[in-house]
Amino acid sequence: MEFARWLSLNTGNAAEVKALIALGSNLGNRQAHLDAGLAALAQLGSVLPSPMVMETPDESGLGPAYLNSVALLECEQTNPQRLLEALFRIELAQRRDRSAGRNAPRTLDLDIITVEGQCGTWHWPRPEGLAVPWDTLELILPHPRARQREFVMAPIRALGLESLVP
Repeated sequence: MEFARWLSLNTGNAAEVKALIALGSNLGNRQAHLDAGLAALAQLGSVLPSPMVMETPDESGLGPAYLNSVALLECEQTNPQRLLEALFRIELAQRRDRSAGRNAPRTLDLDIITVEGQCGTWHWPRPEGLAVPWDTLELILPHPRARQREFVMAPIRALGLESLVP
């Protein structure tokens, strides 16, 4: 699937921006799911994966342990909402099942940690054709729990990019 087309609704500014994207998986071949996520992110722009992949227990107790990492994505300036929608489409392509609830085990979880120059909360209607169980999507930047999660911050530190997380 071509994911770059989901970013085509940009703000008109062609500058490159940096976004930190957290990746996680606790179902099936976890490393293969992370690799597929990185490959899909590469369709959106330049990707620098963290050299650190961490295994962490499932905090909910509902599933097996996670593999977690982070990647730096440099892409054309785009609306952060369109970026989140593209990440949802990547997750769905990896057969992420959101109908099982927020903390359910997942093949691939992609979270925007921060987007350079963006801070705030956005709410917008679910776009047509996006198979998620909510009528309204929400994005909070920077990610409100990023600094509390070692499985996010350690891979960011391994990239030397902790300064990007406010």
